[in-house]
Amino acid sequence: MQKIFVTYNLKPGVSLEQYKAWSREIDQRIAPGQPGVIRFEVYVIEGALDGEQRFQIMEDIEVESVEAWQKALAGEGMAYVMETFPMFVDTSSVNACYGTRFIADLPHGARPPLPAQA
Repeated sequence: MQKIFVTYNLKPGVSLEQYKAWSREIDQRIAPGQPGVIRFEVYVIEGALDGEQRFQIMEDIEVESVEAWQKALAGEGMAYVMETFPMFVDTSSVNACYGTRFIADLPHGARPPLPAQA
């Protein structure tokens, strides 16, 4: 299982409400049903903890694998999403990254010893 994080800004002239309507009616109805997609969530970024806010939207996508997601993006099921996405999103601002979660061996809240230093 892997996570994909996609960040971007809205296209100039597109309001947040217009984007949300598209996201709710199109993106969030189609993307979660694609093969290999476990979970699909979209967040409006409300601020930055340190420095300047660089993007307005973040997608948090849990998938069986990055390859499964890439296959879904290229498939017929996502064609309408891919066709309409540029109507709302500044495609030059899109940034995507992926990774695999690693989990600590200790119970939550336990205070572990410091790792050995070389």
